[in-house]
Amino acid sequence: MKKIFLYFCIIIFLFSALVLAGEVYKWVDEKGTINLTDDPKLIPEKYRDQVDKILVPDKYEEPSRVIEKIVVPPIPEPEKPKVLKEKPPSGFIPFEKFIHLTEGMTEAEVLSRIGPPTREVSDEVEVKGYFRKGWMEKRKILVKRYYYLGDPELGERTTVIHFTNGIVQKIERIFPPTW
Repeated sequence: MKKIFLYFCIIIFLFSALVLAGEVYKWVDEKGTINLTDDPKLIPEKYRDQVDKILVPDKYEEPSRVIEKIVVPPIPEPEKPKVLKEKPPSGFIPFEKFIHLTEGMTEAEVLSRIGPPTREVSDEVEVKGYFRKGWMEKRKILVKRYYYLGDPELGERTTVIHFTNGIVQKIERIFPPTW
């Protein structure tokens, strides 16, 4: 008889533990500490009116709803403004300034009269050989070209000035195509 009573008490204890296993009680004491328990008898008397009941699902139970994954849509990148191909600044030399250019001028004189070029090709070196006192000598010549580009849509001419060792050797005035 004692064994039956003992088994009965164990079954009731297990059943009550299973029933209460899904509940957790939470309260905050005067120090601000959060306290948790699964036994309501352990809650002090003065905190019983502040108790929050938290339901904890059984780990063997099927979930009642599917947990949804939150998908954040990607933020579209702002459109980049279209970059137009830049034209070089017009380096057109008007006729009033062009007539003052002559061969034999120095590079400094050209720059002071008409300003800096639109484009410069420089540091090209030509090597020429000649005989001097029976020996072949090599001489290096610095060649530069200044391009003053005109806008062909406006009918402007392009001017090319050739320098050799800093002296104007040739001046070209190129007309835009008329086809």
